[in-house]
Amino acid sequence: MMNPAMPSTSTNTQSTRQLRLFFYAIWFLVTLVQAAGTELFDDEAYYWVYSRFLDWGYFDHPPMIAVLIKLGTAILPGELGLRFFIVLMGTATIALIEYLTQPKDIKLFFAIVLNMAVLQIGGIIAAPDIPLLFFTALFFICYQRFDEKNDFISAISLALVIALLLYSKYHGILIIFFTIISNPSILTRWKTLLVILLSVGLFMPHVIWQILHGLPSINYHLFERLSPPYKFSFTADFVLGQLLIAGPLVGWLIIWAALKNRYANATEKAMYWSLIGTYGLFFLSSFRSRTEANWTILLMAPLIVLSYQYLSQNTNKAKWIYRLLPYSIALVLLVRIYMILDIQALKFMPKDEFHKNREWAAAIKKKANGLPVVFTNSYQRASKYWFYAGDTSFSLNTHRYRRSNYNFWPMEEQLQGRRLMIFGSMGATALKDSVQTPRMLLAAEATDDFVSFGAVQLDGGDLYRDDKGFVNVALKPGYGNRQIMERAMAKHPEIILIIYRSGKQDPILFPTGRIVGHDSEYELNFRLQLPPLEEKKYTIRWGLKGSFSEPTINSRTYALKRSVTE
Repeated sequence: MMNPAMPSTSTNTQSTRQLRLFFYAIWFLVTLVQAAGTELFDDEAYYWVYSRFLDWGYFDHPPMIAVLIKLGTAILPGELGLRFFIVLMGTATIALIEYLTQPKDIKLFFAIVLNMAVLQIGGIIAAPDIPLLFFTALFFICYQRFDEKNDFISAISLALVIALLLYSKYHGILIIFFTIISNPSILTRWKTLLVILLSVGLFMPHVIWQILHGLPSINYHLFERLSPPYKFSFTADFVLGQLLIAGPLVGWLIIWAALKNRYANATEKAMYWSLIGTYGLFFLSSFRSRTEANWTILLMAPLIVLSYQYLSQNTNKAKWIYRLLPYSIALVLLVRIYMILDIQALKFMPKDEFHKNREWAAAIKKKANGLPVVFTNSYQRASKYWFYAGDTSFSLNTHRYRRSNYNFWPMEEQLQGRRLMIFGSMGATALKDSVQTPRMLLAAEATDDFVSFGAVQLDGGDLYRDDKGFVNVALKPGYGNRQIMERAMAKHPEIILIIYRSGKQDPILFPTGRIVGHDSEYELNFRLQLPPLEEKKYTIRWGLKGSFSEPTINSRTYALKRSVTE
């Protein structure tokens, strides 16, 4: 006979269901309010511009975030519409991770999740990270099914999720790679070949986009991304960032518990290898360049699953999850309130992206007085102004910055020859006027006949200088921009050699004296004598001089080296 003092199984099940319903409802509603009441982060505005030009790819990322923003803004206005599907995916991600975990102690599972501030604060940000985490969790579910059943449905499902994972963010390849490393025998199954072929086929439109646009993402992330000389802070900041992302107060315990857990099946083994491999890879990369803490956001799913499995068997350790939970919730609540309140940014914060954006855009719009607006070297400002002012704007990327998707979009062509207002950082340009905004002081200047060549791309190669400083140059149009090159030739832009030096030294702008359009053929071949250079190796790009004082970037990065022989 059942002991009347003991709750029945059905009562426990009903109580768990009620707790789950309450948790997910509150999570979704609080995140929804946060999303509606918080102004955009800089990159969110940039991804919003993505959504206005839907394509199979973009300079910085695959297209998933653009599609989600497009769908959200089609049904809801403002910040909420932009973030709506991110909020849905963020909530659904927790449910998927719970399904993977199969927790018997649902309170411990929810306590671990609530201690991870990044899932609450980051759960509103319309960036590729939440889709990446969502499809990472879904990947492990599909992988588990495929490993156990090995049937056509599980193979097709896994292939579809792999494609969606890669369409979210390139970092998804790490999960796929380390899953294979954890279980190499899976490659001996013929249905694995079906998964590979189908997922590659589904991802091929993005690959084709990259090829047609000169592989901009690969060139930027592997070659063009300039980093200052190594500092110990690169590695220290990365390690500290991982502790904060895993939980500002209990991150150390969650990571330790996940690594201490002994995996019970192939899926947990894949998660464990993903943790070890991804942490190790980015830790090593921190010795080469600055490594962003959020690059490991995809590890939140393995962290929660594996740490729960360990802590549920080690109650003494799990007590710290409960003890620190009130403080984590209080900390997150303070951040939420600060993000929503319409207040001036705190002075000790070096960069506040989510306050006074409307007033900032209004001040710039007033200064422009009806003229089109161009920002120098900031795709983020151009995007934010466009969102909050409602006026199309353009980012002119010069030698002081890097290329972005503004080099591909049609705004530059529409601005040629027009009177407009240029805005830039104080001291970074030769602009003669300025405007004070609630966020910053911006340099400003009106120009009567705007001419720029950011969309033009030149293909060259590494340059080898002899003992007298001479180099042989061969330039030709890049990735199928014949029409763009023809329009540029009509303006006769001068070719500028941009020489980047080590450290924080300003680049050297070296006019070549060559004008695009002087030659009857598209390919340009000439010999050039460089100024005296002390170092053996420099990084170079080719630029074109328009009406602005600084040249645009018109090539990927190449090397300038000393010749072995003359």
